[in-house]
Amino acid sequence: MKVRDVLTLSVEDVALGGKGLARHEGRVVFVDRGLPGDRVVARLTKVKRTFAEARLESVESPGPARVAARCAHVEQCGGCRLQEMPYEAQCALKERQVVETLKHLGGLSAPPVRPLVPAPGAWHYRNKMEFSFLQAADGAPVLGLHERGTYDRVFEVRECHLPSPLVVEIVRLTQRFARERSWRAYHPSRHDGLARFLMVRHLPLTGECAVHLIAVADRLDGLREWAEAVAALSPEVKTVTLGLNGSRSNVAVMEEEIVLHGSGAIVERLLGLEFEVVGNAFLQTNSAQAERLYAAALEAARLEGGETVLDVYSGAGTLTLVFARAAKLAVGIESVPDAVERARRNAVRNGLGATRFECGEARRVLREWSQGRREEAVRPEIVVVDPPRAGLHPRVVFRVAELKPRRVVYVSCNPATLARDLKDFAEHGYRLAEATPFDMFPHTPHIECVARLEPAGA
Repeated sequence: MKVRDVLTLSVEDVALGGKGLARHEGRVVFVDRGLPGDRVVARLTKVKRTFAEARLESVESPGPARVAARCAHVEQCGGCRLQEMPYEAQCALKERQVVETLKHLGGLSAPPVRPLVPAPGAWHYRNKMEFSFLQAADGAPVLGLHERGTYDRVFEVRECHLPSPLVVEIVRLTQRFARERSWRAYHPSRHDGLARFLMVRHLPLTGECAVHLIAVADRLDGLREWAEAVAALSPEVKTVTLGLNGSRSNVAVMEEEIVLHGSGAIVERLLGLEFEVVGNAFLQTNSAQAERLYAAALEAARLEGGETVLDVYSGAGTLTLVFARAAKLAVGIESVPDAVERARRNAVRNGLGATRFECGEARRVLREWSQGRREEAVRPEIVVVDPPRAGLHPRVVFRVAELKPRRVVYVSCNPATLARDLKDFAEHGYRLAEATPFDMFPHTPHIECVARLEPAGA
């Protein structure tokens, strides 16, 4: 079996990530977009001693798990990899994935996993999308999404069913404008050109929309006219900005922001609280499901009203403020100064005085508290952790356990790192009481969880 081989395979099962499991010559073959019961023709893209990876070329006979893809870009896009599976089956697959991950990586023989909470809506749920510019061979700028598994190929988006229809309208308008004004797209390898990204937030619970064009410099022809045209699409477009990013890092962040329309900020409302959102701010991408997630985290904490809650990796304070309404004091730790300032503003906006935010890297702040090198060290009854996909550093786990909270609430966006961190917590005397998976991103392999940890003797 060689990488260039094209094989006819029968798909037996599904591994999360939009890849089906098949077998050939004693190897497991991961078939991109293969579903159980499919008989497919697939081209090998990687061959190792015990496994191989293949890209689906065609479906000879579909299995019972396959449905027609809604999106025309299904064969190019790396986003909705599971959209050819019924939504109920996606949810069952993700729940099973959490259970198996906690068993195999977390060492739990019978993990206490509750039923997965499906998203309120399987389409048009994303409140934020990022699109990339790339220069086509004929010199015209292309604005769209990256082809699956690439960083240097972009296809022009004609439709997308994850954001609102307004977001797609904004993209199509920008595509036309970029072509008409001959915008030069930035090239991620040659590091020339100007236009880099288009980032659009359309918040469903308030209806407010922000549009951010990210470029190397403010020399794109007709920027003001473009901003006026975007704002004219809908009264829900509250602000349009130009973000400047001259770094070589190919990520959609803004080093400086120029407001072209509106104030530069919009507002989302979650569980009755208002949060100001700017271009670089983090906000859960599925607002409706975020309300359920945060409500579950609050329920897992089992507050009685007199507790101090510590929120580690607090961002702009969304979870901190949710807990502040039900506790005596809520304290957030966050390393990004702008996010800390935004969290403090959000606390004032919502009239929540029983909050405090510490700016610093979590491991360092917790260490300094334990060593008495910071004033007003916190001794919380409840600790909430909401880390990035990489999970918790082992020293953060140690420092959290050192505080001896009666409960730890872990909000995870990666079951694998959650499982690893649960093993670390177990070494320091905390066990998993229960975990609830949430489908924040239908049709994708991503899973969020809310886990409740308690002292092993409790």
